[in-house]
Amino acid sequence: MKTCIGLIAGHSGDSLTDILKRKGYLVAVVGGAENEPGMDKADFVLVGDLSKHKEIINFFREHEADKVIIGTGHRKAILLAKALEKNGFKTNINYSKSLLAKDKIKFKKELAKLKIATPEYLSFDSNEDVSIDETVSKISIPCVVKSAVDAVQPVKANSVAELKEAVEKVRATNTAVLIEEYIKGNDCTVAVESDGKNVRSLGVTYYCKAKEYKLKGFEGAYSKKMSEDKESEICKIAVQIVEQLGFTGLLRIDFIVDECSEKVYVWELNTVIVTGYKGSAYPFFKKQGIDIAEVMISNSLKLLGLET
Repeated sequence: MKTCIGLIAGHSGDSLTDILKRKGYLVAVVGGAENEPGMDKADFVLVGDLSKHKEIINFFREHEADKVIIGTGHRKAILLAKALEKNGFKTNINYSKSLLAKDKIKFKKELAKLKIATPEYLSFDSNEDVSIDETVSKISIPCVVKSAVDAVQPVKANSVAELKEAVEKVRATNTAVLIEEYIKGNDCTVAVESDGKNVRSLGVTYYCKAKEYKLKGFEGAYSKKMSEDKESEICKIAVQIVEQLGFTGLLRIDFIVDECSEKVYVWELNTVIVTGYKGSAYPFFKKQGIDIAEVMISNSLKLLGLET
């Protein structure tokens, strides 16, 4: 009898379902909307909000899918993983570590403990009364405005007016506001695979989220080839973060290298990489000869105890 794997994957469902089917598994996929990628190829499908934990747990139990792959970094998926594990399921992520990485402020504090450089910042709650003049005296313009938990996309503010507007947009999401020093430099990312015992970097990928997503204010953002020595330095930092903070899974760490000083800064860490065929990062890994979805499934099956 074939083993059935549960899958919560969002936009990554197409590639992950393909690989699981190719490996001989049945796939029970849960998605938040009709016709999400991979649903047409899955064996069993449930459409519903990821916050409906009881309904999803019953669906997986019905199809004897006691092992679940989380293939999306959405906060609801991470909270679902927590509920699944409390109900006897096994998942491929460490939900407490995923929530740590999802909170940019907490993650920056952990980087500071490791003495790893990250852009200077200040933060405040959405309902906190903060003077913009005081903010500008601490973090000069241009600066970057973010929601601490990615409720909205980052914005580069090039004026006080743009700063005020960006802050109000984050406040409207009722999440903490993060205002970060702007570093002019070379963007890149490093995928790191960890099964809890072995940690390896997949090398530097020249991918710039600001450019690919056309983020507001980031005109001129770029990613270009660096020296082997600089790539090695960046990969070592990536592996250090994963090892010392105890992350497992297939992770992506975003960096920027100051174009004047060549100092390496860590932007953020994503504990789940979008691996769908139409994901913005997929072709960048493919260019390096890496099928990032294959790596994701291989790593997940190891963490689930289905492969060695």
